Amino acid sequence: MLKLIGIDKSYTTGTFTQKALSGVTLDFRRNEFVTVLGPSGCGKTTLLNIIGGLDQYDHGDLIISGKSTKSFTDVEWDMYRNNSIGFVFQSHNLIQHLNVLQNVEMGMTLSGVSSSERKRRAQEVLEQVGLRNHMHKRPNQLSGGESQRVAIARALANDPDVILADEPTGSLDSVTSVQILDLIKRIAKDKLVIMVTHNSELAEKYATRIIRLKDGEVIDDTNPVIEEKELKAEFSLKKTSMSFLTAIISSLNNIRTKLGRTLLTAFAGSIGIIGIALIMSLSNGMDQEIANFERDTLSGYPIAITNSKFDFQKIMEMDEEDMVSFPDTEFATIFDENRLQQYFLPNIITDNYVDYVNDYVDNIAPETISGIKYVRKMNLSLLRYDLETSAYVEIYDEEKTAVPQNPGNVFGFVSSRFTLIPDGDVFGDNYDLIHGYYPVNDLEEGKIQVVLVVDEYNRIYKSTLERLGYDVDQQTEYPFSDIVGREFKLFVGVYDESTSDVATALDVEISGIIRIKQGSNVNLLYNGFGYTADVVDYLAEQYPSEVGDISSIYIYPVSFEEKDELKTYLDSYNDQFETDSLERIDYVDQAATFTAMASGIVDTISIVLVAFASISLVVSSIMIAIITYISVLERIKEIGVLRALGARKKDIARVFNTENMLIGFASGIVGILFAGLLIIPINLIIERLAEMGNVAKLSPLHAIVLIAISVVLALVAGLIPARMASKKDPVVALRTE
Repeated sequence: MLKLIGIDKSYTTGTFTQKALSGVTLDFRRNEFVTVLGPSGCGKTTLLNIIGGLDQYDHGDLIISGKSTKSFTDVEWDMYRNNSIGFVFQSHNLIQHLNVLQNVEMGMTLSGVSSSERKRRAQEVLEQVGLRNHMHKRPNQLSGGESQRVAIARALANDPDVILADEPTGSLDSVTSVQILDLIKRIAKDKLVIMVTHNSELAEKYATRIIRLKDGEVIDDTNPVIEEKELKAEFSLKKTSMSFLTAIISSLNNIRTKLGRTLLTAFAGSIGIIGIALIMSLSNGMDQEIANFERDTLSGYPIAITNSKFDFQKIMEMDEEDMVSFPDTEFATIFDENRLQQYFLPNIITDNYVDYVNDYVDNIAPETISGIKYVRKMNLSLLRYDLETSAYVEIYDEEKTAVPQNPGNVFGFVSSRFTLIPDGDVFGDNYDLIHGYYPVNDLEEGKIQVVLVVDEYNRIYKSTLERLGYDVDQQTEYPFSDIVGREFKLFVGVYDESTSDVATALDVEISGIIRIKQGSNVNLLYNGFGYTADVVDYLAEQYPSEVGDISSIYIYPVSFEEKDELKTYLDSYNDQFETDSLERIDYVDQAATFTAMASGIVDTISIVLVAFASISLVVSSIMIAIITYISVLERIKEIGVLRALGARKKDIARVFNTENMLIGFASGIVGILFAGLLIIPINLIIERLAEMGNVAKLSPLHAIVLIAISVVLALVAGLIPARMASKKDPVVALRTE
């Protein structure tokens, strides 16, 4: 079944070439016990390595069951060793971090034999060599003879055609040697056994054929094959492959033998993960705090649609002027301080748009809106009767009061001291009536009621009290009962003391005092008067020349989610217009603008900190690469054994890559656990200093991503050492001590 034809093999070191085999031609029977004798350096082991496919011949041919091996690829040699050859080495070459059963199963594992079948066959061969009761022991718990029996069992487990034994009794005492040779002789009844030995006495006693070598040539063959039978090309190879599970088990066993070093490596590798996890926890927590702040203040910062909007395109281009900063000139240039006004465009709120908004509020999704108000520009003046002069004096006038446009300071009656109360639940949900009653208007009789707003400390602006007629220099406390019931006049139009008729003015009375609810962050009204929407509707109907169209709309969604739905609805209105059309109406989500800015700052800081923390990940990756390289050096002989059992180069690389992945996984887990523990004192410190509880929060998704990053970095770090391991020459590896 096995035939060598004119095999030559030489080894070159520098300029020196050593001839190991020269023109070796041998033919072997399917069942015989062959010993190869000869002095050291005569080529015995080289012959065995070439027959076993561990080493490649220079010239000649190795015929296996009629099939030439001249064109064999590396993968085919791997399959040949796994399918057809069983090695028994002088030094046993058991893998120390695997138990006896796992050592015996290894060759079958590479053949793809199922777990149950592997275990059954391994137990059978261990029974055959008398070691069934030792199958869970480690190699270092066995005697020399027991270790060699395990090596023989491993060689037999995959049912190979050929057993190659290189000095199998060289390290054993005479009694144990006899036991091993008796065992090998029994094996030779069913298989071809080729044994290399120096002991001619044992060879004469046990072998059925003795081949003698000298200087790489065959000088004697006691039982050559005389009748050359025609060999049919029945030889076939079964693909070998180490499964990922096998690689994991092997890696875990090796890690367990070096547990201390592995734990230290994992901890060192986790430092970067800990840093990034803490940064991401704080960033995530701050983003949530910002989001919670936006939710809590949603009603205070509504969706605002005003009669002007920013031209963002112009703003983006505003720095395109070719100007030199800090010029060395003797002249000044003109600068228009009002030039920012050019960046405002009209936001034309049409009746059609108002109907569009009303449809959403009244019909499409009324349950998602907690309040709404429509603000108009009105030409009005508020008057107070002065007892000293016995005449009405003007206390508020639209023409004399600048009014900034923002949700908390809406252009109301005549100034910022008058604020329109939004319709809906948003007002009642956020304000308490602490004295008097809510406005009850009798507009047909020309009577209007308003509420006075105080802050959480029951304070009123000094200017407001002065306009109410109080002498603020003589008094510090103002009873609610004295304030409620005070009356004023509201004159529609431009008031002139000499020409205006006060009799046509409307009566205004303070009906109650309101204050923001405890715990509420929603400031709907300024410190001053609040009036209801029916007043605006009445004035618009009765005095159309003094009351303008709707200039602003403020919509208060119920929740954060409903706000997004509203924004989607408002956006869809503009779909009918071109991008640059003046008919498009833009809104302002001031809460989102603020939180986006804050989130952007937090995210920027987080990115910078993560970048710094990532340096430690690079360092840990380099360390893992060094550790892997050391592991390769420590396990060179194991690499040789695996290659002898038929492991492919990629299988060797997989063993080390899997080990790196496990270390990376352990680093990630350790990092996340430590980060989780450190978050506890960090939150306590933040709560003490900033009064924000449970800020640092590590997202489960972030934890998973960080573990994945740790695994990938460890894998990448070990790629080069793993590749180096896969390229080790199996013959050289097996000689390594």
